[in-house]
Formats: sequence, structure tokens, C-alpha cells
Amino acid sequence: MASPIIIVQLAALHGPNIYRPQPGVVLRASAPADHTARLRNALKGGALAIGLVIAHLHVTAQPRANDTLLSAFFTTNEPDIGAELCRYVVDGINAELTGDETWDPDEPLLALRDRRQAQALPVAALQLIAHARQRDIPATILPGGHLLLGYGERSWMVTMADLRAAPNLQPPWSQLGRIPIIAVTGERYRSHAVAEQAARYQARAIDHADRAAVIQALADPTCTALVAGFDTDSLLREGLPFDRCDLAVITDRAGQRPAAALDDDEWLKALGLPMLCSTAPTLINLADPALHALLSYAPNGVMGWGGYATGAV
Repeated sequence: MASPIIIVQLAALHGPNIYRPQPGVVLRASAPADHTARLRNALKGGALAIGLVIAHLHVTAQPRANDTLLSAFFTTNEPDIGAELCRYVVDGINAELTGDETWDPDEPLLALRDRRQAQALPVAALQLIAHARQRDIPATILPGGHLLLGYGERSWMVTMADLRAAPNLQPPWSQLGRIPIIAVTGERYRSHAVAEQAARYQARAIDHADRAAVIQALADPTCTALVAGFDTDSLLREGLPFDRCDLAVITDRAGQRPAAALDDDEWLKALGLPMLCSTAPTLINLADPALHALLSYAPNGVMGWGGYATGAV
């Protein structure tokens, strides 16, 4: 029997995203009818049962020609667990709608609770993260159970196992901090802008970047500055891998709409996402009218970027 509700998009957003500045989860599903109340209640109840803290829960239904598009978003510091919770909730609603009495609601929920508890950070790690935030030092949880404090040549890394064994371990706080980060978005002229900014800042350059590639560079103690040309789809699926950059460059809205974008508005928001984290005026290709809607949202203003024509800003 076909499932009444089919997940069409499920993303664990590990950083600032087009919905909120905090990590979170976005779910979109095709449904035969409006099940927003059922979805909202199930997400709240499931999060409570496994001990997952969620906030800013927003659930909507959009009628379409042959179905209803259910959308849900919430913030959480554990987006991977949040995404699995969404799968569990959709499975549960489908079992209820189809009368499937073989579906066990308890076993997968207990497994999800156990997984969340197993991934909980040790107290020593939480303390280091809190101290880092007081010093405006970025803290990043890396795959494989590592904690990264700072970026690049101003970073320090430790395993969770080491922190459990030596909870009083302290990093060299005076040596930790941020390195220059320049974020570039677009399609047609993005690679040119990445090369341009890398030469200007004497920086490492990554094009077609996703979260994993950027995090790998920021965890490299030999990296002194970074220029990242983002794959737009990765911004929609993962969010930004940092909370602040020194400059954002938006070159164009060209090519095909990314698969993860619901519409052109989400596409444009993804292109503009780094400018919300930029500490300097954003460089925007004013010759592309598709980008003009972003101009009023740049927190530190904008400057025209013409590198596509002149090789210089």
C-alpha cells in the first residue's frame, strides 16, 4: 500500500539558513489533505519523548492541484536527530492513516532517544563552548567526535574522548580566534569572483563548496584566510558552516533553480544568505536585476561588483 504522506524534502540545517539564524530542520511532504495539526502535535510530542529541545516550530499546508504540500520548520541544536524525528513522525501518521497495526511507535522512538543521549556532549565540552562564546571564538562540532575552537591558524581541536579523560583540559585561549572568510554565491561568475578575492586576500580558495569542504578548510591549522564559492543547493540543504564572514559577494542568479529550492524566492534567499553574516558591505552585481530584491536586506549596505566585466570590483 502506498504511503499517504511522502517526504519530498528533509534537510538538517547545521548553521544559519534561509529560515532562521539558528540550526534547524525543514520538512516538506506531499499529503492527500491538510494534516498540519496532526504533524505539529506529533513533532512536539516526539521531541518531548526523546528529550530534544526544539523552538520556532512552524507548520503550514499549501493546497496544490493533486495534493497538499505540508511544510514544517523548527530550530534545534541537534538537527540530525531532528530530521530523524521527522521521519519517525511521518511514519507514525502514515500508519495511523492506513490503519497499519503492525507499526511499533515505541521501539524507533526509544532508539532515537538512545541515539540522542549517546551523542550528548560531555560537560567539559559544553563548558569550553560557553567560554569560547564569551570570547567571541567560534565553536564547531566536527564529524567523528571532535570539538574545533577557532578557525584555521587560530584554531585548536580536541576529541570528546580526551575531554572525558581530562575534563580540566584548557585550550590556548590567547591564540584562538577567527580568520578572514569571504563567501561568494552565484553561478555564472562565481568562479571568477572566487579567484579574484583569493588573490586579493592571499587566501585559500574553494569553489563549488559545501559545508564539509568549508569545515575541513577551517579545521586546517595551515589555513590563514578562506574564500568559499558556495554551491547554492548546499546552502539550502545544509545552511552556512559559519556564523560570520568578513565579506559576501553575490555575482548573479543564473542557471537552473537549485533542486532544494521550492521557488525562485528561496533560490534568491540562498544566494543572499552570506550577506546576513557579513561584517562589511556586500558586493552585489547590480547589473543582474534578479538580485535587486536583496539590496534592502544587507545589514551593512551594498557596493556594486563588476568583476564579471573588468576583472576588478
